[in-house]
Amino acid sequence: MECNKLGLGKRFLKVRVKVTGFLIAKIEKRNTPEQVIIAKKRNTILTTGLQNLLNAFQTYMSGVTYLGENATSSGILLTTSSGQQVTLSFLTGPAISLASNSIILSFIVRDDTTNSYTATSEELITRSAGYNIPIATANLSITKNSDEILTMTWIIQISISPSGNITYIPTPEPEPDGNNYTGGINTFCNYCTESGANSGFAYSYSGGAGYGLVQQYPKSNFVTTQLFTDMFYNTYGKGSSNSFTQVAGTTLYIYTLYCLPYFIVGYYFGSRIFIAFDPSNNDVCFVGNTIADPTYLQLYFPSATEPYVGVEIEFTT
Repeated sequence: MECNKLGLGKRFLKVRVKVTGFLIAKIEKRNTPEQVIIAKKRNTILTTGLQNLLNAFQTYMSGVTYLGENATSSGILLTTSSGQQVTLSFLTGPAISLASNSIILSFIVRDDTTNSYTATSEELITRSAGYNIPIATANLSITKNSDEILTMTWIIQISISPSGNITYIPTPEPEPDGNNYTGGINTFCNYCTESGANSGFAYSYSGGAGYGLVQQYPKSNFVTTQLFTDMFYNTYGKGSSNSFTQVAGTTLYIYTLYCLPYFIVGYYFGSRIFIAFDPSNNDVCFVGNTIADPTYLQLYFPSATEPYVGVEIEFTT
């Protein structure tokens, strides 16, 4: 299969994702925390930021070279009225909450120094595949005095609209696909129904059992929350070279290669995972490992004559 061709139209399962957000600032007196000023401002999502995030995703999933912007550090970059710039680092990784078909990421920073300034604009810089990528801007004007503590929370909402024969599975915690195979290993995949797919997988196994998401959603096509949270913030590095993903602008394509009925994509202890398997006879072809934990997506195509070749995920603002 020529899996690096775009423009295949209806041969991809469609997922549309809208990205929005806003910035909240809170100021409290150092010794009288009941005195609070709260300001809120909608942000502007940068199209180039989304493009760079997707390029970084492809970098850690498929080993391509990242060519996008790389800031000095991640966090919220403040520009003051005097023109000074300072980056406040994230306290932790983003908090995650789910609402209907949306994922909400909360990035939190805090300045408890005695510095005084008026912030006139802000920029959200997330981390992906080892790169610090500006993805949103805001022009919230707020003054911090030396006896005050500034806390900022940048909210990013990711709204998911699957279409056709694919669904969104909310996963508030990382969840494994559940494959756990033991048995003989070959150095190449010899189960694939198309000869071009054999070279796409590094190894093959036989024997084993399935559980987890595989068992919960048999014969299903789905994407999970973890796919999007790992796109917008991760601490992974560059992955190994393969042809399973491709990016065009703000659209991500993930290819199945039509190897075996099930196709799983995910991550596992430093490895980028692509698994094709057939539970009826325990045949497995894989790159990286035989288990995905967390799981990003599952596709089920019973035969190579199916009308689809993968998933197309389009990001808009």
